[in-house]
Amino acid sequence: MTDLLTVEQVAQELQVNVKTVYQWIKAKRLKATNIGTKNRANWRIERKDLENFLDEGKTD
Repeated sequence: MTDLLTVEQVAQELQVNVKTVYQWIKAKRLKATNIGTKNRANWRIERKDLENFLDEGKTD
């Protein structure tokens, strides 16, 4: 099974504000899947996508 993280878990792990994680998702910098509805989003981030996001940030 894929390791899925909530926005809150990602924010806590990276020690950033939850709003920052939402901004990354909105800007398509961090890949996330909406398991909710369009009007009430409920985002999940796969561990591998978080790792890819972090790896890409190291080269900026």
